[in-house]
Amino acid sequence: MIFRQILALIRQNPFFSAVSIIGTTVSIAFVMVVYMVYDIQTANIRPESHRDRMVYSSYGYSFRKADHSNSNTGMSYQAASRVFGDLPGAELVTYMGNSPMEYCGVSPEKGRRCQRRRVDLNFWRLYDIRFLAGRPFDQQEFDACADVVVIAERLAREAFGSAEEALGKNYFVGFYPKRVVGVTEDVSSLFTFAYGEVWTPYYTKDPDWGSEGLRGGFEAMVLCKPDVSPAEMKLQIESSLDRLNASLTEYELTLPDLSTYTERQFFRDDFLSPVVTCIILGLILLIVPAINVSGLISSQMSRRLSELAVRKAYGASRSTLIGQLLLENMLLAFIGALLGFLLSCLLLWLGKDWMLAGGYTEGNFEVSIWLFLRPTVLLSAVGVCLLFNLLSVFIPAWNATRRPIAEVISGE
Repeated sequence: MIFRQILALIRQNPFFSAVSIIGTTVSIAFVMVVYMVYDIQTANIRPESHRDRMVYSSYGYSFRKADHSNSNTGMSYQAASRVFGDLPGAELVTYMGNSPMEYCGVSPEKGRRCQRRRVDLNFWRLYDIRFLAGRPFDQQEFDACADVVVIAERLAREAFGSAEEALGKNYFVGFYPKRVVGVTEDVSSLFTFAYGEVWTPYYTKDPDWGSEGLRGGFEAMVLCKPDVSPAEMKLQIESSLDRLNASLTEYELTLPDLSTYTERQFFRDDFLSPVVTCIILGLILLIVPAINVSGLISSQMSRRLSELAVRKAYGASRSTLIGQLLLENMLLAFIGALLGFLLSCLLLWLGKDWMLAGGYTEGNFEVSIWLFLRPTVLLSAVGVCLLFNLLSVFIPAWNATRRPIAEVISGE
């Protein structure tokens, strides 16, 4: 009966229904865009399945203690392993060498620029990258920094026709031939740290660049144990860094960009919380349109005061009437929410290059539709719909049901 009554109200008031649906659609679309940008950039999404437990060193820099001169960006492998190699709260630590764009292809004459990653064995344990053929390089190949390479499926298909055909073949990286030992699924450059197109081992022996062995091109990524928070891990890293610097006589290493994944992607200042900022922005985008829709609903309810008064006269409680009014407008809210969610997906898809990639789309920047259809996103859309309905309907319903029965029936 309630459902039939809702449909009858929509048919009787097409203009009001259309305006209400459009207002809900636009509001929820923009709120969901804000939420999805934040969620996609920070949630645990394969292959970066442990973002909430990660701490990143960045490259750091070293300088002479006496006068802060001879400053050099970068951290050597030896320095990184001394700082991060024995952390009690770390479940896993991986080091990544500098990752340039290099010319890659089936021959020196035929290829293109690709993102090369210099990684160790722990990289494959930390990031959930699926192998379509072959395997990652093993410990012996890594220790010898052998001429082996893991490549992405897209490169394997371009060069050899399929992932299976690529195994054992020579693939040129930086004009040097390397043997293909594995082929992975394509990884989107949306995933800042897991992304790559070719992966090779790195040398663990740093060149002698001076600065007491601090200079180099490595950064560390630490996976915290489940019972260790990123804040506690930062303290452990800083304590280990202090011990390293205390053992040095002339130079000092500093890691000013030590950060969690969220801090790395968004704000790093303590007074700017990404969560609070997104919530405030979402509420502003939600409340202002809800107030406008609330005015329309108030006007609509003024026509139904006599109906509400009669129901109260026959024993309907105030809470019952408010509940029914909320339920009646819920259908319009859900229609608007569905359209708003679809619109937010479209806006995010069209604007993904600058909303998700920050303008950097030189690599394989592909966004799967499943990023938008995850359970958390869908549940959030429902929650926003319920909140919008409550904000826009509750106050008009409250005011409409508080009028005395005699006053309404008499037309006062």
